[in-house]
Amino acid sequence: MKSLSKSTFIMFCFDFIILFLSTFLWSKFFNYSHKAVALLCFMVITIGLIVLFLKGNYKIREFNINLKASYLLFEGIVMTHVPPAVYLMIFAASFTSALKFLAVNTVTIFLLLKTYRDIFHFYLFNIKKEKNILILGTDERARIIAEEIQNKAALKMKIAGFVQGQFSEEVINDSKVPIFTEPENLRTLIKQNNINVVVIAQPTELILTIPVGIKIYKMPEFYEMITGKYYVDEKTITELFYQYATHRSVIYDFCKRVYDIIAAIIILTVTLPITGYIAIRVKLTDGASPFFTQTRVGKNGKTFECYKLRTMYVNDYVPKDGEDVKYAESIKGDDRIIPFCRFVRKARFDEIPQMINILKGEMSIVGPRAEWKEEAEIFKKNIPYYSGRMWVKTGWTGWSHINMDPVFTVDEERERLEYDLYYIKHRNILWEIFILVKAVFLALGGRHK
Repeated sequence: MKSLSKSTFIMFCFDFIILFLSTFLWSKFFNYSHKAVALLCFMVITIGLIVLFLKGNYKIREFNINLKASYLLFEGIVMTHVPPAVYLMIFAASFTSALKFLAVNTVTIFLLLKTYRDIFHFYLFNIKKEKNILILGTDERARIIAEEIQNKAALKMKIAGFVQGQFSEEVINDSKVPIFTEPENLRTLIKQNNINVVVIAQPTELILTIPVGIKIYKMPEFYEMITGKYYVDEKTITELFYQYATHRSVIYDFCKRVYDIIAAIIILTVTLPITGYIAIRVKLTDGASPFFTQTRVGKNGKTFECYKLRTMYVNDYVPKDGEDVKYAESIKGDDRIIPFCRFVRKARFDEIPQMINILKGEMSIVGPRAEWKEEAEIFKKNIPYYSGRMWVKTGWTGWSHINMDPVFTVDEERERLEYDLYYIKHRNILWEIFILVKAVFLALGGRHK
């Protein structure tokens, strides 16, 4: 996917240099062998960059330096040093020396990374020149992309104006941004306003007068770039369906099935002691079965019985349609939840039995969430093109899972649909492996979306 900024690559390079230099110099200071130095540098660099990536350190559109970001950075550096710690505890000659190395390297790397991020933040918000964006159109598409641009200050983009064409429907109501009415050409307009990027929200012949060298994007494409979501309307959903229908790959389907089976077996095997312990505790809590099934909607709208560990006291709750009704189960303040199961739900251990559905071919490791049959009916009635997410198998985790908090309303589900359709458009095996790793990473920290 195209990128609007080189900042991600620059930050990645700086992190690489800091991880290497700190580890190399401190390991030399503690007189480790050449082999140990090389291995420590390799582990810290590789694990460190992966951990920082999984913790969202390279999502420039959400870049911040608040207390939470600093804590997550420190937590990531500590996690990075777990494998080196195991290595040193086994092979290092001095236990005390190993502890000192781990401590000073952790602190050094954290301070250097934190300092670099503070400097970068200052540069980003005080020095870096803004990109001036010109939006062709004044319709609903123009309004939506303008709001997304304005909500992402870290991207350093400014809306220089809207261009209203002859047949444009005006819905823009922003007195701070000028609307240029029917200009003869865009060359002079772009030069006078120092435009860097033109976003086409409505088709117009004026694009033929845009000077060479100016970046041009269609609104849906630009929307994807800055949000990680798919813009949904009649035209884009038709384009996505055509792409999906004409670019299906037997090789991809085979590789995905193999990936699903291998991942499901590994997850079931590794988590067996945990799920067994949870099942026994739930059984002892109220005597009822620790396992249950829910009717979920899968690929092409077909229903199946989804397996789960029970984390609530036995109840007959069913989602209902209505403005004041939550469409999903809440975690906070819900007295139906068995107390010790709150973390179980947060870490998603209750969904481990879904690996059986994956082995049966009813679900996939990665895909759109499998909704209750009752929920799906509500959403289909209230959200246009909702059935588009059912073109593929539902997943144990997915792109929307790692980007959104739990969904409770139709409006939130509408946003999740955009994430799901973005996944359908861009899905590939390597990306799906990343989504799974990120999901497990978040779950183990109790911070899964």
